Amino acid sequence: MKRIRAAKSAHLQWRARAQALVAGLPMDESKLPVIHTDCKFGQWYYGEGQGLGSLDSFRAIEVPHEVLHGVYMKIFKALHEEDDRSALSKLFGKKSKHKDAAIEEAKGYLSELVDVSGTLLTAIEALEKDLKGMTDGEVQKL
Repeated sequence: MKRIRAAKSAHLQWRARAQALVAGLPMDESKLPVIHTDCKFGQWYYGEGQGLGSLDSFRAIEVPHEVLHGVYMKIFKALHEEDDRSALSKLFGKKSKHKDAAIEEAKGYLSELVDVSGTLLTAIEALEKDLKGMTDGEVQKL
């Protein structure tokens, strides 16, 4: 249970970084989007968490977690990918309009990310509930 709570906490910190990214706070390279198997939560889920793989509540976590990372990548790309505008359009102020549109796009994705995060947290809570309802012996057999 302790490790599940730690994984859940790592997810919440990760979601806060996505929110900070959209708010315009600088992001260092260690906070860049990673694939769902490489984040701290994913390392637990695809590592030692696999011992819980026989539980439906455990398996229900995988899809929303993977979707979450896909949405985060959309946020990151919306805010950081350069468009292929000419040098003249940059000189005449269109960059600002592009940046404003990118921020709005990222905010829309952030709303989606928060929704998927809620689904993921509900799935994690269901797993925690399942484990609390088991004896230590039953958990050890997993």
